[in-house]
Amino acid sequence: MACGAEHDAVRAVVVDYLEGMCWGDEAKLRRAFHPDALQVGHFADVYEFFPLKEFIAWIKDEETAPSGSPIIAELLSIEVTGTVAVAKLTDTCFGTDFTDYLVMVKDRPDATGRWQIVTKAYHVHAGRGLPVPRA
Repeated sequence: MACGAEHDAVRAVVVDYLEGMCWGDEAKLRRAFHPDALQVGHFADVYEFFPLKEFIAWIKDEETAPSGSPIIAELLSIEVTGTVAVAKLTDTCFGTDFTDYLVMVKDRPDATGRWQIVTKAYHVHAGRGLPVPRA
């Protein structure tokens, strides 16, 4: 696992992502994600593959938790290679248990660079996002 300033910066993006998603905070989501980021995964019977704009619209339509309320999540790992990082976490949001893989890229290779999520890929373990059983 990476250590130091880069690790802390990636962790801060993860916190913005979780607070943005779970609390419905659009500003935090926009700070965490690159404007051209994609979300990919299976939610119920839908194979989602859509841009940040659609993800934020979906969040706005969800019943989110009040700002400052506890978030159920665990950051399992962070790997950093140069200007690319991957964070793996589990979280519970919207009555659904997820594993999320957040792929991030730093926009500049020096200390002034900013980490942003370019792709979020997720898997649903339990809750309303499971596929509907077919008869």
